Amino acid sequence: MLNVVEVKYPNGLQEAMERAGVSGSELARLVGTSRQNISRWAAGSRELLPAMAEQIAPYLDTTSASLLLLKSTEKFSVPLGGKIVGGGAIDVSTEQNEPGVEYEIELSVRVPDATVAYQVVGESMMPVYRPDTVIITRAHTQNIEPLVGKELAVATVEHGRMLKVVHRGSKPGHYDLESFNATTMRDVRLEWVARIAAIIPADEWRIIEKRAQTRDRLLKPSDRPRTRTQRS
Repeated sequence: MLNVVEVKYPNGLQEAMERAGVSGSELARLVGTSRQNISRWAAGSRELLPAMAEQIAPYLDTTSASLLLLKSTEKFSVPLGGKIVGGGAIDVSTEQNEPGVEYEIELSVRVPDATVAYQVVGESMMPVYRPDTVIITRAHTQNIEPLVGKELAVATVEHGRMLKVVHRGSKPGHYDLESFNATTMRDVRLEWVARIAAIIPADEWRIIEKRAQTRDRLLKPSDRPRTRTQRS
């Protein structure tokens, strides 16, 4: 006779860990909890609460809704603010800025306090941020000091938008910007910072063109045919 183990609190944590190649001990270290807690959540013997699911999700390249096995048919849109990078500075001047056209990101889950979305570009973010991931941020602020030490979306005066851990610089009004796999940028001036509300994998969003009353689906940049200039 087979013993059937009842899963009291089913969730998607174990599957997400396997897909991301992250062990229980490594995930425990990243989120600041015990290996036993991770094991119990993954096994479904202890409830994975929404606040912890939101904390875990970025490290597994997924969403808290996916970890909690939440399904939603309601579409949720966030204005698209353009591109953002996580490593060294790259040119983001090729963004779509056609007069009279606005762009939105359409999601299948609602993100509380979502203000604007930025599309991750470039290869330097891997494995933390993969190309075509979308970062949903809360409101921009110039009150930077309370957020020192956190990973934020930032707009720099000289290097464009980036995803960085912000530290105090060597002089007032300047900040050191640390990334996962790029050299720390020293004494950078910032225009604004924004807290990250959610990290949305590439297959869980679509871009919407909003021209007057029309809404058309567009191809993500990585799916668009490359021009002869881009190939060279």
